[in-house]
Amino acid sequence: MSLPLRTVLPLLVCGLCVSSCFWLDNLPRASGECTGTHLGRRVHWPLLEESSLVHRSVQGELPDTFIDLDYTPEDEPALEGFGVDIHLVDGARVEADRTVDLLSRQGQLVPAEPSLVARWVGNIGGASGYLSSPGVPVEGSVTLDEVTEFAAEGRFVYRYSDGSELTCTFEVIEASDE
Repeated sequence: MSLPLRTVLPLLVCGLCVSSCFWLDNLPRASGECTGTHLGRRVHWPLLEESSLVHRSVQGELPDTFIDLDYTPEDEPALEGFGVDIHLVDGARVEADRTVDLLSRQGQLVPAEPSLVARWVGNIGGASGYLSSPGVPVEGSVTLDEVTEFAAEGRFVYRYSDGSELTCTFEVIEASDE
């Protein structure tokens, strides 16, 4: 005995919805890598999947949108973690490549001009900042290929005084309220 179409169709739709939700929940939240030279050695550091795009609005404060990136420095015993928080202006959206230069000032990197990137925070391990060697990059840049309310994609480049250079790519999706 076959089921009528009006019964089969809703069952089919429910099955597809459940399987697509399961599939979407299991997608990596982030992908990317850092490659280049660090302290004279070639490196390849993958981006942790927990990296994300975060939209946070705290009552009484300005909304904060930032891209939280954390890479795994493989074969670097002195380096527990490597990452950055890229703070964006409220409502930031990018549909075509947009590059912002980063300059070294007072022990940190800052956007060269007021722009899409409001603030740049380097991270080592669980703390803000940069390693004592090679130190704060002498310059850098960040290129945002796409920024929507749900995802961000791009890359940043660090250039150090010792000649080292890292290029770090990222593709992240918005953090869910887990």
